Amino acid sequence: MSQPASYDARTSDAMVSPSVTELHLFRHGPVDVGGRRRAYGHTDLALSDRGREVTQAAVDFADRHLDGVAGVISSDLGRCRHLAEPLAARLGVPLTLTPALREQHMGDWEGEAWEDLQHRYGTAINDYWNDYLNVAPTGGESYADLYDRVGRWWEEHKAALDGQRWVVVTHIGVIRALACRFLGVPPSDALRFAPTHGSHTHFLLAEAGATCAALGEPTGRSTTLAPAAAPSRVHRLDRPPRVALSGSAGTGKTTLARHLADRWGVPYIDEGMRRRLEAGLDLHSLTMQEFRQLNVDLRNEQEEREQAAIAAHGGFVADRSALDYAAFWLIYNFFEYEAETAEVMDTARRYGAKYDAIVLLPWGVLPLRRDGVRSTNPWQQRHYQATVEGLLRRDVEPGRLLEVPGLTDLAQRVGWVTARVQPPQ
Repeated sequence: MSQPASYDARTSDAMVSPSVTELHLFRHGPVDVGGRRRAYGHTDLALSDRGREVTQAAVDFADRHLDGVAGVISSDLGRCRHLAEPLAARLGVPLTLTPALREQHMGDWEGEAWEDLQHRYGTAINDYWNDYLNVAPTGGESYADLYDRVGRWWEEHKAALDGQRWVVVTHIGVIRALACRFLGVPPSDALRFAPTHGSHTHFLLAEAGATCAALGEPTGRSTTLAPAAAPSRVHRLDRPPRVALSGSAGTGKTTLARHLADRWGVPYIDEGMRRRLEAGLDLHSLTMQEFRQLNVDLRNEQEEREQAAIAAHGGFVADRSALDYAAFWLIYNFFEYEAETAEVMDTARRYGAKYDAIVLLPWGVLPLRRDGVRSTNPWQQRHYQATVEGLLRRDVEPGRLLEVPGLTDLAQRVGWVTARVQPPQ
């Protein structure tokens, strides 16, 4: 389902930009603190042995999972450069170092063990932790100072970063500050975010809002970017299966759905929007009200076709799930119509309850090919993918949501699904 490229002038001016910026934030590896907890914001301590292992794991993670990166941006402190420099070299992209992304400056407390600081400064340390946001170490920064510094960096650079994918290597305080800013969380609550050393945090940023696709996920194991083929509940059915596929354009839904339908001997239910576009529908001629109604009509049409397939054949394989239409509703900012949105969300959950399984395909595994119908902007598709992933993971119990790992071979995909959905022989 492609967003109209243009409307009348007044409508176009009112619509938000579809451009999406991706930030992949990596925290540096652990440093050698001599066995004691230290305040070391700007102090450039060397990585520990564990820090070197974590750094290598993060580089390997980025090499496996991140393509199309425009560049690496890093704090200029050594513990970040140890990760940023090999990352940029492995990805083949330029590296930019900046002091704006340094950790909070701890002033006269730099390099000291917290236990020693407690003895030396007494209540001043208690005052600091009691008002972490506003109290600054002598000669250093408060967290509010760091939050403002990072905010200025973002405001100065976001236009240049717009619409591209970037890797940022930095510190826990900076990651917390960006998370607060993007998600609308007050900086006084920054300590609620706790990304560990070497972890990966992934934001998709658009004019319409922000999506957090990953927050502090470890990089030394399989992650949500390419889910491992972990065992899933096997659905052994006494009737034909009722399955819907989900995922953004270019994830291979249509091909897989057709093969599953043939394998199981049930009807394949195609995507209604594609059929309309191929028949000559001009989305540009629709008013916003007509476009909203089209979304509802497509959803209702699919429900009718699914019910007819159940009545005639006992099951089906659909190219989209009912919840996909709720995702489109959110992507196109129709949520401003609150009563209609409530109906769309409730109906999507109700219609979606009939599926034995919803098969979610991964984004970015297959190349996005031009077919004259869907957008070839990969970040527009990634924006949709993140939205539908969020809806499905929230509203579909894990046993019915089957998240396909990063398989590219069709036979492997068919085998993965049919091992988990088993109709009568």
